[in-house]
Amino acid sequence: MQVFDWDFKAKLNINEPLTICLGSFETLHLGHNELFKIAKDLKQSYPDQKLAIMMFKNPVKNSQVLTKKAMQPKTRLYTLAMLGFDYVFLVDVNQTILNCSYSDFIQGLKINNVKNVVCGQDFRFGFNREGNIDKLKKYFNVYVANELKVNKQKISSTIINEFIEEGNINGLNKLLIGKYSIIVNSQKFNFKYPEHLNQLKAGIYIANVVWNNIEYHGLIFINKNQFDSNNNPQENNIIYLFDIDYFISKYQELYIEFLQCIRHINNNSENQISTNDIEIAKNYFIANKK
Repeated sequence: MQVFDWDFKAKLNINEPLTICLGSFETLHLGHNELFKIAKDLKQSYPDQKLAIMMFKNPVKNSQVLTKKAMQPKTRLYTLAMLGFDYVFLVDVNQTILNCSYSDFIQGLKINNVKNVVCGQDFRFGFNREGNIDKLKKYFNVYVANELKVNKQKISSTIINEFIEEGNINGLNKLLIGKYSIIVNSQKFNFKYPEHLNQLKAGIYIANVVWNNIEYHGLIFINKNQFDSNNNPQENNIIYLFDIDYFISKYQELYIEFLQCIRHINNNSENQISTNDIEIAKNYFIANKK
């Protein structure tokens, strides 16, 4: 999979005709998977076309770029690679991009050889969201995915963010295409929570941890006290692994995949890993051994 930085106007180094999924994709949930299934079906009808997707680095709400995000761009890129996309048009949203006209956006798609567009029913684009599906249909074959609901409620990034703040791992993993994951750098199994990422509720979580393409198993302790007295983030979240007996050096990238919550932490008296937490996690992996 090849990733391009795109500003809505640039001609990228792509020669093949494209089927592209359009959206911001702040998260990657089952509602988005309805678009991806359409795109993959189109691949069967148009075997010469490559699959592309546009993705925003940061969420946008009411024409404002938000600093807090639900999922890191890199975890989303890993999922898109797993899904078989050939190209990602990665957009670092700024005011210039927000002010881009809908006609310039359409021209940006045309010069990059886009033939088929897949999007959701509410997709809008361009300055003041003036672009819509009818405008796209003048230039491309457009396929619109049906809205997916769970318990009569539309799956959205808003729900995903709520589940993160609640520490609802079961809910997250039911709605996301892949398991809820974050990427961190560890110093002797301690780490700071990633900057600008909506924080998971303090608690003890069962997790897989991938380092150097090897999967390990254990616990993640998300500390209740993330900041010191000067409001600086602390490196006090802990990775407790069962199947590794040496320290991981600093600045090694670790991919943490959350599987289940053992308990949430609501006060300082319970703000640590207990022997009971360890036993629960060990039993989980024994019961789910492949």
